[in-house]
Amino acid sequence: MKNIINIFINPSTVFISVKEKPEWFKPLIVVLILLSLISVLTISTSKDLINAQQIEAMQKRNMTEEQIEQAMKFASGPIIYVSAIFGTFLGTAAILLIFALLLNIFIPMAGGEGSYKLVFSVVSFSALIKIPAHLLRWILIMLKDSLEVSTSLALFLPNLGTKTLAYRFLSNIDFFIIWEMLLVALGISITNNLKRKNAYILVFAIWLASVVLSVGLGQAFGPK
Repeated sequence: MKNIINIFINPSTVFISVKEKPEWFKPLIVVLILLSLISVLTISTSKDLINAQQIEAMQKRNMTEEQIEQAMKFASGPIIYVSAIFGTFLGTAAILLIFALLLNIFIPMAGGEGSYKLVFSVVSFSALIKIPAHLLRWILIMLKDSLEVSTSLALFLPNLGTKTLAYRFLSNIDFFIIWEMLLVALGISITNNLKRKNAYILVFAIWLASVVLSVGLGQAFGPK
C-alpha cells in the first residue's frame, strides 16, 4: 500500500523497490476496481445526459421511435452497469498488457534490459494516475452538467468542433496521460537499466503513435 501512495509523491522509490521485487498484481487490481466503481458512479449520476446522447445518436441513424424506445428500455436496465464494469476491466487490462509488451520489445533496442515482469509492474503502478483523472472528469461532468469534458490540450481551443481532426488530436493529448507516460519512462529507466533520455523517447514515441492511430481511426470511422 505504501508504494501505491508513493507513486504520486515519490515515484523513484517505488520503482527502485519494484526493481528489487517486481509487483504488478496489487496496483493493477486497485486500478481496475476503482476505475470500475467510478464508471458506475458516473453512469448513475449522469443517466439523463447519457440517455439524451444515445437518443440523439439513434435519431441520426434514422431509427424509428419504436426502435429507439426498445433500445432505451434495454439500456436502462442493469446491462449498462455490467457492460461498464466488464468494459473497464477488460479494456484497461488489455491496453496495459499491450503497452507493456511493446515497451519490452523495444527496450533492448534502446539499450536497456528486457524483462516483461518488470515493465508490466512499472506500467501497472503508473496506471494509478488514471484514478484521479477519472475522478476529476466525473466532477467536471457534475459541475458542467455535460458529458463533453476534457483534461487535455483541447481546453485551450474551446471553439473547435468536437468532430474536427484538430479536436480529436488535441483531446488525446491529456495532461494525466502525459503524467502517466512520464512515470512509465522514469520507471523503465530505473528498472530496466535504460538511459533516461532513451526511456522518454521510447515511451512518448509509442504513445504518440497510438494517438495518431486513434485519431486516424476516429477520422475514418467515427461520426462526421
